[in-house]
Amino acid sequence: MAKVQGNKKLLTVKNIRVNNKTNLLKQLVNGQNLTRNDLARESHISLMTVKHIVDDLVEEGIVEEHAFSTTVGRKPKALSIAKKYGNIVCINLTSTESLKYLIYDLKRNLLAEGVCSFDRKKQSYQKILAQLVEEIRTKLQAFSTETVGVGVSVPSAYYAKEDLANYDLIPALKGFHIRQYFQDAFGLENVAVVHDVVSAAKSEYESKQMRDESIFYFYCGFGVGGCFMLRGEAVTGEDLLAGEVGKMQIDSPFGEGMLTLEEIVSVPGILRQAQKETPQISFEEVIAQYKAGGEPISGILNKVLKTISRVLYNMVWLFNPAKFVVDSCNEDYAALITESVKGYIQRFRQDDIYVTTEVEQAVYREYDDLRGCFRTTLQQWIESLAEESPQEPIDYVQEK
Repeated sequence: MAKVQGNKKLLTVKNIRVNNKTNLLKQLVNGQNLTRNDLARESHISLMTVKHIVDDLVEEGIVEEHAFSTTVGRKPKALSIAKKYGNIVCINLTSTESLKYLIYDLKRNLLAEGVCSFDRKKQSYQKILAQLVEEIRTKLQAFSTETVGVGVSVPSAYYAKEDLANYDLIPALKGFHIRQYFQDAFGLENVAVVHDVVSAAKSEYESKQMRDESIFYFYCGFGVGGCFMLRGEAVTGEDLLAGEVGKMQIDSPFGEGMLTLEEIVSVPGILRQAQKETPQISFEEVIAQYKAGGEPISGILNKVLKTISRVLYNMVWLFNPAKFVVDSCNEDYAALITESVKGYIQRFRQDDIYVTTEVEQAVYREYDDLRGCFRTTLQQWIESLAEESPQEPIDYVQEK
């Protein structure tokens, strides 16, 4: 840990080396055919420092070097992460109807994917999860490369110390130690468990190349949640619950008294109302009938969209984000919400108060939370590679 002298943080030589090593590994994972000169130039680290770190990584078998063909002059050595390091598994535990997985290589090219659908009233969640793990293991056996980590997306706040997640959406997660389960299942230490909404919000924020601005990411699918991103960081509150807008108490537009926002506007909430009129109707049919102007579906969905618009309009006065980003498991539903909220905010813009919040649909329409899972798992793996073994006490240098 860095020492502190007065009000200034001091970094140890060891810390600086680990930071440099981490940055170089990131470049090698993301780049292709990089030389030592390339690494020094892009990282703003001296060539001699780069040489020492790279030589160690090559000796440890983490980095490989090979001939880099050039037309003239001396041929430098190109560097890359060792070929044996090959894939990351990302698992989605956020649906009440299915378990999904994706397997990526380190460049985030998709290698394999799968889904296990289930009826939780008839089937054991743990049994379906065990089947999913076995299917993933079988897929991994077909690859000649090593799995370096597993990322798991969960539908609510995750508490790392306790290794538990909130289980309001999926009761089977009660008492379920997620990280430990997957560490045992795959024989890996590097397991990252992430809150799906926070992960997706980070992906959206990064996609917009924002620096000091903010977004409020709103997700409405089988569950409802949100995340406020400010200057690149997720604002999660004291108990990681900030942004859980689905738990807000709302006066039901259907005359049912006080309900949570999730009970009203989520996919199951809408189906509950729609199936009173048309039993067995699917959510896709609900959207199609709404677009066609069919009643009573239009009346139901209009009330839902107005409820969401009111909530997000009120969020302007709480968070004042630069943008609202709207997402859903159903792209058409996300588009309807986006247009409804845009219109509502425009309708109630106040001349005497300058409101500039924009509303747009999410960029990543599929597997957004797993994209964040991949990034977090890869980062953890890189940091574990960069960690130095304990050393004798060394001098300290002041951070500039």
